Amino acid sequence: MSTIMVTLTMRIDRALKTGLTLALLLPLGAVFAAPDSGAQAVQRLLETNACPGCNLDGTDLSGKNLLGADLHGASLRQVKLADTAVTGSDLHEADLTGADLRGAILGGCNLADAVLTEARLEDAFLTRARLQRANLDGAGLRYARLDNANLDGASLVGADLREADLYSARFFFADLSDAQLQGADMNSADLGEAMLGGAVTDSLTVCPDRSQGPCDW
Repeated sequence: MSTIMVTLTMRIDRALKTGLTLALLLPLGAVFAAPDSGAQAVQRLLETNACPGCNLDGTDLSGKNLLGADLHGASLRQVKLADTAVTGSDLHEADLTGADLRGAILGGCNLADAVLTEARLEDAFLTRARLQRANLDGAGLRYARLDNANLDGASLVGADLREADLYSARFFFADLSDAQLQGADMNSADLGEAMLGGAVTDSLTVCPDRSQGPCDW
């Protein structure tokens, strides 16, 4: 092997060893940086319109413009998003437990696999939202617009859907046990294989077959 090749090999070997030593000396926090949280997370979100995986629990984002924001996997427990424009945002796998989303504009949002238990979604606009496998147990959805939304496999146990617009919404394999559906417009909704035990409808409910309720499942 030529002298040049030997020298090059030695330099590469030394560089690799030095790099490995530095990596071992670095604290784990430098290698696996913790996600932003609190005020830092809010600042990052407002400046970049993205904060995936961030901890925004309990923060007040009411009235902010979050159109198309990337918040997938973020923790948004008890967050305030009332009357907030979140159209087209990515919130899949986000935790919105107990969040205040009253009047929020969430049309076309990706909320697949999101947790929305006990969330306040009264008057929220969720037209064409993707809510596959989302957990909406006990959520307040009165007067909400869910027309053409996809809720396949979602759980809505005990959810309040009174007078909600569910026109052409998909509930394939969804769990609507004990849901309140009085006055809801379910015209053309797809309830294939949905669980409806204890779901309540009344004479003002428009059933999937366009007949007037109470609906005969």
